[in-house]
Amino acid sequence: MQVSVENTSGLERRLTVQVPGDEIQGKIETKLRELCKQVRIKGFRPGRVPMSVVKQRYGKQVRQDILNETMQQSLQQAINDEDLRPAGMPVLESPPENKAGEDFEFSALLEVFPEIGPLDAAALEIERPKTIISDEDVDEMIDTLRDQRKSWTEVEREVKEGDRVLVEYSAETDDGRVPEEGTQRLAIIMGESEFKDLEKAVASIAAGKSKKLKLEFPENFREPDLAGKKLKTELKVISVSEGALPEVDEEFIQSFGVEDGTMDPFKEEVRKNLERELKQATNNMLKAQLIRGLVKACPDMEVPAGVVREEATGMAAQMLRQQGHELPDEQVRALADPFMEQAEERVRAGLLLGELAAQNEIRVDASKVRAAIESVASTYEQPAEVMQLYYGNQNLLQQVESSVLEEQVVDWVLENAKVTTKAMKLQEVIAAATSQS
Repeated sequence: MQVSVENTSGLERRLTVQVPGDEIQGKIETKLRELCKQVRIKGFRPGRVPMSVVKQRYGKQVRQDILNETMQQSLQQAINDEDLRPAGMPVLESPPENKAGEDFEFSALLEVFPEIGPLDAAALEIERPKTIISDEDVDEMIDTLRDQRKSWTEVEREVKEGDRVLVEYSAETDDGRVPEEGTQRLAIIMGESEFKDLEKAVASIAAGKSKKLKLEFPENFREPDLAGKKLKTELKVISVSEGALPEVDEEFIQSFGVEDGTMDPFKEEVRKNLERELKQATNNMLKAQLIRGLVKACPDMEVPAGVVREEATGMAAQMLRQQGHELPDEQVRALADPFMEQAEERVRAGLLLGELAAQNEIRVDASKVRAAIESVASTYEQPAEVMQLYYGNQNLLQQVESSVLEEQVVDWVLENAKVTTKAMKLQEVIAAATSQS
């Protein structure tokens, strides 16, 4: 077998493989001889069917099967022999043809992962937050929990800040009406939503009334067809509700799993949850700094376009699931373009972190994986069932393993990079981690 590799552009390679014709013919004849012993054809005894008859009836299919099998095997061998790191499946440039006695030649395009040079952790500069969870943080979190458990009572008065307003809407775009039929419903809290144009509009519409106007939809609006656009919109206010905060009493505390319903154990549970949140936010903040440093060290690094496209498609699918939509794969792929830039950043980060782990022989620690799953499981009523779910689902387990490996890489970098500390409050760390994610 002869193989040539051509660098067509960036990370794309063209593999041209040539297999001797006599090798192909030998495989075909071997397969036909096996069929002579296996097939049953009327007029011939089992195992006694002449080669000429088998060749006439099965020869074309056998040749095609052998060619397909040879392509798969020889491509894999070529990839191994040339020490390529495929980032996707090879794609044949055109269906190969082969006649008896001729050498079998075909070409395939293959995208590969980039070659990344040595990564110097000692040159990285990391700022590590130093944070203590205060009693004030705990009290603020309890206030947040109360806010989440507000009870709502419908009122008949003008809208004011803090009210929950339920609206129905439809909008006209260049591509048609959204939705095509009927209306969409949306609830907002006055003064707290990111939809400022809508807040301004509903303040002048009484409950049960409609209005036609131009609305400027936020850039991150849940419907991509409307996001970031100023559109003719028909808006109806369905109801206005006033919120009331619950008392922090025994019933309220018990609703969070604190059985005795007293304040001290409740505050301790809230503190533990904040500690978990702080740990995650700190790790995200450190990881973001690490990635920025690695990207700066590898400014010209290319990423595989196919992998980026798959990541963007996955992000689009996740967004649709959150909105309660399930679309065919082809339609999901068509919605991937807005996510391409973010997907490229994710893929680049993953490649650099993976390479840093490989170069320094950092391998996922099974005990840390178990501890991470136990931490998640502890927040549920049936921890053992959650543990079993994670260990029984390969996708879930791989997600945890990937997250743990990233934490191990961050921990290793903190021991080897130039690290300084900075005193920060809890909310500052969370805000910084959110802005950098």
